[in-house]
Amino acid sequence: MDTAASRNREMEALTERATFAAVLVTLVRQRCVETNANRTSRTGLQLRVPVHERPAVRRGFDALIDHGILAMVGEDIGITAQGRVFVAYCRRLRGEKLQGHDDVNDSDQLRRQLEAIQTDRRFDPDHAIEEASTLPGRLEALQQQTKAKRHSPLVWIILAIIIALLGVALLVRLPH
Repeated sequence: MDTAASRNREMEALTERATFAAVLVTLVRQRCVETNANRTSRTGLQLRVPVHERPAVRRGFDALIDHGILAMVGEDIGITAQGRVFVAYCRRLRGEKLQGHDDVNDSDQLRRQLEAIQTDRRFDPDHAIEEASTLPGRLEALQQQTKAKRHSPLVWIILAIIIALLGVALLVRLPH
């Protein structure tokens, strides 16, 4: 049996609510991987999301916490041990190769999670699921653009010129 074809059928079988939950878990996982930490700032993560998408993301995070997939520790959010089952499932659906400790497979736990997600209206995205599905990629692209702008050689050149001009101006003003 063609595994790529079976993966496509599984992805198509994901409901909109499960797809949105997968997007939210992916956001948390990506941010944790970026910072090499087990959890990340929930507020910081939500602030990266476009304003018109924040209410749905906030409701989705609340639902993921209520269902035990994510946990809050103070103001930080992270993936629970039970949540790793859902994360592994989502990553397998995307065709990712999982390492031993990442490949968590508990079909009963996963079934309960998917049922809970399917019955929870908080996973209804406010906009088309196609738009919500692209959120992790859009945020990553925005972050790359921001990094590129910060490290632009033009910025450093302008800064050096300003410093040089200030230095010359100070030297000219000094009494001889």
